[in-house]
Amino acid sequence: MTDAETPPPEDEFELTLLGPGYGESIVLHIGDGVWVLVDSCLDTDAAPGALRYLERIGVDPAQAVALVVASHWHDDHIRGMARLVEACGKAAFCCAGALRCGEFLSVVGALEGRPISAAGSGIREIHSVFARLKEAASKPTFALANRRIFARGACEIWSLSPDDAVFQSFLQSIGRLAPGIGQTRTRIPALSPNEIAVALWVEVENVAVLLGADLEKRGWAGILRSGEKPAGKASAFKLPHHGSAADEPGVWKRMLEPAPVAVLTPWRRGGRSLPSRHDVTRILERTENAYATAGTDSPGRPRKRVKTVDRTIRESGIQLRNLAVPPDVVRLRRPLGPQAQWRVRTFGSACRLQEFFS
Repeated sequence: MTDAETPPPEDEFELTLLGPGYGESIVLHIGDGVWVLVDSCLDTDAAPGALRYLERIGVDPAQAVALVVASHWHDDHIRGMARLVEACGKAAFCCAGALRCGEFLSVVGALEGRPISAAGSGIREIHSVFARLKEAASKPTFALANRRIFARGACEIWSLSPDDAVFQSFLQSIGRLAPGIGQTRTRIPALSPNEIAVALWVEVENVAVLLGADLEKRGWAGILRSGEKPAGKASAFKLPHHGSAADEPGVWKRMLEPAPVAVLTPWRRGGRSLPSRHDVTRILERTENAYATAGTDSPGRPRKRVKTVDRTIRESGIQLRNLAVPPDVVRLRRPLGPQAQWRVRTFGSACRLQEFFS
């Protein structure tokens, strides 16, 4: 068994960031064989990357995962979430408190059974999650600012957002997502900016990490103003919104230790990409301990074969097999004792941020 396939000791904290294709998922080991999953993305075989990762290191998600969190409902963070919820049968589920409001649920209900564009926002996935929870008679936890959403042993997890102002803004805007009378368009646009994204504070004994989701400046400003958020400083930071300018300088000064380990997943779509060269320079000015799940020269999502090619392969009796390609992963592990340091490993095309554009 290689190091990449070895689970952490029970007394170690693990933060693993997976970034296959164009998605993002976080896997946390909070000690004693207990795991937490934040967001979901699909690997090259269209399976949830977090489930595949746990399988590789010999962890049974049905028994070991205690919490699944959906930070928000954008495609690159939520693909495969319903399958995660189904596979992690003992896990609680948490999402933004704004998604429990009547206006949002009425949109979900109005669209039930209607076609939704594949380029749409991810509302179908949220609908599937809610449906599975209803079948299992399981009630979700809803994240709001300064709410403890999980506690077990020495671990506490707090949601830092969305705050009341953002919640009210969401209520005012959600009505525009519902199709009006006589409208035939059924694509549901994603909210922009990422107002209701759930930033998380995860603390186990003396170790804290800050998970930024895709929260943008307005949300971070609200967090910094709050006097109710957990005290202390985090030694690891999942950068918000793919390392873009969404991150707030005050967060680095007031919520993070000097030179924390920072991790991000790149984003590419329609000729646009994050982080930019300016973003990388800004991040490296704040910490040299920064990593990305892929560099600019990585292949990203593989192209699908043309249907006629697939048919020719089948008719020729050719058998294809998938090669064991390492996933794009940045993995942080750290003992839970005092004075310990993070051990960082990269797999697949993951790299140090200094090498991102090389």
